[in-house]
Amino acid sequence: MKIRALAIDIDGTLTDKLRRLNFTAGELIRKLEARNVMVILATGNALCVADTISTFLGTSGALIAENGGIISYGDEVKYLASIDEIEKAYSFLKDRLAIREVTRNEYRKTEVALWRDYPVEEIKKILKDFRVEVVDTKFAIHIKNPDVSKGRALEMVARRAGISMQEVAAIGDSSNDIDMLEKAGLSISIGSYLKDVADYTTEREYGDGGVEALKIVMNHI
Repeated sequence: MKIRALAIDIDGTLTDKLRRLNFTAGELIRKLEARNVMVILATGNALCVADTISTFLGTSGALIAENGGIISYGDEVKYLASIDEIEKAYSFLKDRLAIREVTRNEYRKTEVALWRDYPVEEIKKILKDFRVEVVDTKFAIHIKNPDVSKGRALEMVARRAGISMQEVAAIGDSSNDIDMLEKAGLSISIGSYLKDVADYTTEREYGDGGVEALKIVMNHI
């Protein structure tokens, strides 16, 4: 089936280890848009970051931010989770570990993101009695609502656009991308980390792998 939309992660997929954008990947995204493929940025980052990157790249699709906690359709923004339980869990954790919020965490509306100063399993153990999900995205540790995910948000975006999930490609590199790749008609893992849920796996990692993945998508439109 022809691919009509692409959902793609940002950090570690379009960037290098220092979060610097791969410009070749950016050029390929513009080529996809020029061929009427709607590009949807799906990130664990805050909406303001996704919005800025979307503007500079020239993507036309909705924005999925905070691991599926927020969907932005331009001026219309949908918040899919409450932060109340997250804040309780964060306060409980802060009393037990010297955790640090990531830079600009105050802009997040549905989750809390922390620097990776402690193993994710240690944080999960401390927060086991809270109804939260703890996810390590390789760049930060996120405390989020377990009912939201990139994959569920992507289904909502596709439904609103009148596109079947079989017509959607997804590219990601981390555990928060798993269900997005599982639900997409074409799925690509950056490196081998998500090979068990992906149709294709890139040889290279980070933004260079993103370039490989985008070329695969180009071959399916």
